[in-house]
Amino acid sequence: MVFWQWMGLAVAAAALCMVVRIQQPEMANLCALAAGTMLLIAALESISSLGGILDRLTALGGLQEGYLAILLKVLGISYTAELAAQTCEDMGEGGLSMKVALVGKLCVFSLTAPMLLSLLEMILELVP
Repeated sequence: MVFWQWMGLAVAAAALCMVVRIQQPEMANLCALAAGTMLLIAALESISSLGGILDRLTALGGLQEGYLAILLKVLGISYTAELAAQTCEDMGEGGLSMKVALVGKLCVFSLTAPMLLSLLEMILELVP
């Protein structure tokens, strides 16, 4: 599906959840979760086509493949943590949502810390 169709599905699901929430709040949560899952699957399908493009960018830019792998992991963690946090928020679990976001940020930092250290070492070598 194209972008606009998926956005239409999201708006329709939100309207359906609003109507269902009046009678059965737990079913509204399941409706929102199902719509979110469908949107995530659609996003993953569109992201899978980027693999070849990223490989070409790596080759053209002379980047190490390890850096690209870290970048992709960071993007995956960021988007997944955001989706999980927003889903928790939708379910009325604001505290859990904040903890999910914090764990995502800590995971991103743990992945990027070696790169930051490497960058700092390169800068210190250049400075007399």
